[in-house]
Amino acid sequence: MPQEHAALDPDDVTVVAAMANEARPVRRLVPQLRLLRAGIGLADMHEPPATPVAFSVGLAGGFDPRLAPGTVVIPREVAREDGVMLACDVAWSAALERASMRLGFPTVTLPMLSAAALVTHAGRATWFQKGFAAADMETALLAGMVARVAAVRVILDTPLHEISPAWVNPRRAAADPRNWREAAWLARWVPRYTKRAAQVIEACLPHTGKAV
Repeated sequence: MPQEHAALDPDDVTVVAAMANEARPVRRLVPQLRLLRAGIGLADMHEPPATPVAFSVGLAGGFDPRLAPGTVVIPREVAREDGVMLACDVAWSAALERASMRLGFPTVTLPMLSAAALVTHAGRATWFQKGFAAADMETALLAGMVARVAAVRVILDTPLHEISPAWVNPRRAAADPRNWREAAWLARWVPRYTKRAAQVIEACLPHTGKAV
């Protein structure tokens, strides 16, 4: 496992975001970093990042009802659904955690699940009981592709306020009148939370020891 004093060189980093609304603030706030828009579950990524480090950046679904929307999750470990645990990069994760704390964001480093589909209802309770804070659909996949992975994920919905699984296909969900009220809520909070993830990266870079 990489040690916390390992080199932190921004030239080694590719930021991987699933959707355009997760990639957009990264491009705006840290344009000097490589960026891949990979699709949900990395469906649109046809080859691994060309750098030794990948940041998995974007939103997450919360499992712990005590963690409010907007909480930043920078996991020390991430799991596949088969239970295999993968270590996130110690050095980059620590740097990102410090950056998030400096910005005043609520921040946790608890394990995160990478699921093949949105985890809802009883599924959230099951994984919470196993010690997981939240879920995404990409980080564990990245961990099998590059040497060093770190994640910056911001909780969007929680067990107390779940979004519909229909939002895995945003265009189709937005066209359904049954989802319009939820669409308005998402329109308000998604831009704020995706920006928060990018802000953590932006705040981290000047403190890595290399000018960028």
